[in-house]
Amino acid sequence: MRRNIEITTSAYDKPYITNCLYEDSEALFKLKWKQIHDGETRETVYDLCVDKASGIATIKRRGEIESILTFDTSQKTKGIFTTPYGRITIDIVTLCINMPSVLTNCFRLEYDICHDDGNRERNIFSVRLI
Repeated sequence: MRRNIEITTSAYDKPYITNCLYEDSEALFKLKWKQIHDGETRETVYDLCVDKASGIATIKRRGEIESILTFDTSQKTKGIFTTPYGRITIDIVTLCINMPSVLTNCFRLEYDICHDDGNRERNIFSVRLI
């Protein structure tokens, strides 16, 4: 099914509105959308998938920059970015994963990216179904 979504994240100055492929089954919650980022010439494809049994979320990005980020509230995970300048691995501490429900039409991730120097950078990523 296709749905309109509004994406909000600490990385953007303003929300991004687009159309996505949407699936919400007993086992999985999935969104897939395309986006062109400032400074990039190719379209980026995002796949967000939440395994409802484990509660683990994964976001895959394919484009000029590719990444696989895994979010698990029970343990620190790794994220991998492949850029034109090389590969970057980050540690991720997931603070919460909230699914859309009858109370809210929003998927929300709150997590910290852990830098080598010990500092953490907080990000809140949300997708609102509109």
